[in-house]
Amino acid sequence: MKYRIAMVGSKEAVGGFALLGADIVPVQSSAQAVEELYNLKRTMTKDEQGIERNTYAIVFITEDLSSGISPEDEKKLARGALPAIIPIPSHQGSTGYGLQRLRRIVERAVGSDILK
Repeated sequence: MKYRIAMVGSKEAVGGFALLGADIVPVQSSAQAVEELYNLKRTMTKDEQGIERNTYAIVFITEDLSSGISPEDEKKLARGALPAIIPIPSHQGSTGYGLQRLRRIVERAVGSDILK
């Protein structure tokens, strides 16, 4: 089974990724992004043995939208191995949210902030 990659963000930020084969999900707000992230997480495809599996392995979301996701939604979306939801800088540049999120994840896993 081949997993897919999706890009969630403003049309301007994610449009070019279609050329690389990623599925593009243009949104205009964090609320709309959360709704689409849940849809992408629920999207399933049958593998060669007929077992339903997540269609998407990785979903990239622009930092400007991901910073508006509530902690409750962030926890729900992080459940399970797939898809991995990764914040990336938008066409407007980095807000630092992605690095902060990575620090929190590493700190929970290791017990201290080793990314200082």
